[in-house]
Amino acid sequence: MFGLDPLSRPVAVAEILLLLTAAAFVGWLLGRLTRSGRVKALRQAITRREAELANGPSADTISVPANPSYSETATSAEPLTTPIPMIPVDPLAPIYGTPTLLIPADDTEAEQPELPGTPPPIEIPPLEAPIPEAPPVFPPQPASAADTGETAVLNRIAARAGELQFDRIGRALPTDADDLKDIVGVGPFLERKLHSLGIYTFRQISHFSKEDSKQINEIIEFFPGRIDRDNWVGQAKALHERKYGE
Repeated sequence: MFGLDPLSRPVAVAEILLLLTAAAFVGWLLGRLTRSGRVKALRQAITRREAELANGPSADTISVPANPSYSETATSAEPLTTPIPMIPVDPLAPIYGTPTLLIPADDTEAEQPELPGTPPPIEIPPLEAPIPEAPPVFPPQPASAADTGETAVLNRIAARAGELQFDRIGRALPTDADDLKDIVGVGPFLERKLHSLGIYTFRQISHFSKEDSKQINEIIEFFPGRIDRDNWVGQAKALHERKYGE
């Protein structure tokens, strides 16, 4: 064709371009024809619709094209002379149970008809927030001696008084008490610990044996071996002799 070599690459590219151009032209032509046909049909439909609107529908018959099986025609009815009743449209009427009637505007006042079975309006008293009662105020109570830590320690020590050998140590009453604080190493609290065990006098302490000193040292929660190191027994003998001359 045209004396060209079909195997040449430039020739093949030129042929492809020509084919694409021809296909584009054919597509454009078909689209234009289709569009012109649609435009023409649209114009015809608009013309028919304008003619129908200008002439108006027939007064004798009205066709019903929505239902193909309905072939008869409906005759035109006489114009309505009865006013259409007004329907209540108050959205809150179903809530309160009393329908709202719409009264037409008129120069004279129209009374609202009473409906049978209408409940009387309920008066709701205003809500008042209750005033909270103030909590009772109690005066501060003084701490009793039983609540202190010292009393707990003394009670714990007194509970072990039955472990001592009072037949050897000797017994005494609070009225016979000596001032045990005269012994070096005995303070007020330590003296009260000894009293809680029933030890009140120098004579009782002077009768301590090694076993008694170790046992009492542990019961009164004192430093281990402190009774022997401070020589309570020797000090108690000397204080007893000086006080009573024995």
